[in-house]
Amino acid sequence: MSNFKLILEYNGEAFSGSQIQNVKQSSAEIEDCEQSPRTVQGELEKALSIYFRSNISTDFSSRTDAGVHAIGQVVNFHLNQDDESGISEPSHNSFSELVLCNPDKILIGLNGILPDDMVIAKIEPVADDFDARFSATAREYMYKIFIRKHRPVLRLDSLIWVKESLDFNAMQDHAQKFLGEHDFSAYYRAETYAKNPVCNVTKSEMLQESGICFKYYIRSNRFLKNMVRRIVGELIQVGKLAAKGEDVSQLEPNFSVKNSNLVTADDNDAISKSTDLSLIKPKAEAPGGLTLMKVFY
Repeated sequence: MSNFKLILEYNGEAFSGSQIQNVKQSSAEIEDCEQSPRTVQGELEKALSIYFRSNISTDFSSRTDAGVHAIGQVVNFHLNQDDESGISEPSHNSFSELVLCNPDKILIGLNGILPDDMVIAKIEPVADDFDARFSATAREYMYKIFIRKHRPVLRLDSLIWVKESLDFNAMQDHAQKFLGEHDFSAYYRAETYAKNPVCNVTKSEMLQESGICFKYYIRSNRFLKNMVRRIVGELIQVGKLAAKGEDVSQLEPNFSVKNSNLVTADDNDAISKSTDLSLIKPKAEAPGGLTLMKVFY
């Protein structure tokens, strides 16, 4: 068999996450295709199966939630010799050789089948033992924050809108505190449990694209569900408090905090100077501002 690697881009707004959801369905639901959640993997495997005229299964580097985007999702899939011979040209000995010699032709064919909200940016043959998920050493996400009193009109599906002022320097200083290996249990989705909550964060920084646009970049060997969105929630709360004149320099991330007896910070002025900043439990911000940027191997 031959192994191929794809770089996939998609707008996650209309998807119920990246991976096919293995849920138990009734016979009525199975008969009704509209009952099946729309996923990136489902659309990709459908397109690949049409193109190769054979059932193709894929492996994804990262699982993104509903509404989360990607410009650097990595996927791999295998073809057997029969699949290759069915699509290769007489001028090439194999489909692998065709991919190496004319990848654009393959991409045009595949992208012509895919829906408009996703596209394959690159295809290449890789070693047989390459696995998009298990061969990865790190992943990097970006979260985009738009700050203005009046709501933005364009690209609402790829950013979060914050009405209040944010202190960029305070957010950048706090972002640095997430670097290193920590127990991120407090940043995991509350109703679930992580068998291994320890992640090694090697990049955590804010970028001020303009006075009203901040970007947060985070890179780690692994991520927990909702982890980035909760970190962003904490950074936004820090930025709001600092912009109001609060001293947030002593605020530390809630590493290893597993209880739920914490104050939930919302978007109003409920937090006062008397609040113990170490007790703030930020909410998970909306998925639309989050994008999987790159996977490292």
